[in-house]
Amino acid sequence: MEVGIFVLASLLLLGFIYELLSRRRDAKRTYPGKMIDVGDYHVHLTDDGQGAPTVVIIHGAGDSSYSWMHISKEVSGFTRVITYDRAGMGSSDPGPAPMPEHTIKELHSMLDATGARGPYVLVGHSLGGLIARLYALKYPNQVAGLVFLDSTHESLKEDAKFKQGFAAIGVMLKIVRLVSPFGIPRFLGDVLGVIPMFGNELSYYKQQLSTEEYKQWKGNVYRIFAGKTAGLEFRGAWPHLAAAANQLRNNRENPQFGDLPIAVVNNPGFGAQWTDMQKELASRSTNSIHKTSDRKGHSLQMPRPEYVIEAIHHVVEQVQERNGRTLAESYEEHALELI
Repeated sequence: MEVGIFVLASLLLLGFIYELLSRRRDAKRTYPGKMIDVGDYHVHLTDDGQGAPTVVIIHGAGDSSYSWMHISKEVSGFTRVITYDRAGMGSSDPGPAPMPEHTIKELHSMLDATGARGPYVLVGHSLGGLIARLYALKYPNQVAGLVFLDSTHESLKEDAKFKQGFAAIGVMLKIVRLVSPFGIPRFLGDVLGVIPMFGNELSYYKQQLSTEEYKQWKGNVYRIFAGKTAGLEFRGAWPHLAAAANQLRNNRENPQFGDLPIAVVNNPGFGAQWTDMQKELASRSTNSIHKTSDRKGHSLQMPRPEYVIEAIHHVVEQVQERNGRTLAESYEEHALELI
């Protein structure tokens, strides 16, 4: 018994030292982007490329802009692209709880601070899709196109299996956070090649980044696991769902986004019902496309980056052809047609 306790204590101590040294090493790395003031705290962002419209990538719950480095690099070849980390995620400072009023205000403040002139093409992954829709409806004069990537759908608000899945993720994140000081998540990722929340996507993503970029990404994943904001983001999905469902229920436009250019891409791993939800998202505009990936993985920008880049490029071209016509202008034209 005493020997077992000694061995366990020794392993925990070694893990603690391993984690401490690894965090110091991560802190010395040079990371892309910059910090920008959004009021009471700073968020991390990257701003690359030139041209209009500006593409803004909004990451999913518990994730960061570092999962989009390869996409940003490609998109910057044909227009300006901004990625950012929400408060407490990636390299951003801690901030307000991730509730809808805060995530929308944060995005608005960040875009104002960059000086990037709209209108924008918002690219939302998972929870980011909800944030993109809420932002577009609050600021319709600033949005000219939308891309939804495996976006969370409003109907999931009442889905029991979805709630159970999110609860399970919450429990997992709590456990991962508790063992992070002892280097266990880092050991799983660095030695065994297993990173929670990233299953088969991991091998694809490693192929698309340089060695240093991959280390930057993993360092940020471990830092997110060690914090509490990832769990708060998953809990914050419910208020976002409620807000988006309320907007949809009280929507006066049919379809909800008029003729705004929209592209939807989803992964096939969540089944036919999930794909139907993604098709419904596409139906909210008369000017939309939808594609289902042929590779599983919720972080579909990793197994099929070309599908994501094609979707963004399609919407950017549509916006350019329409001379940056916004959602607000789409609504106004529709109202005139009804007179």
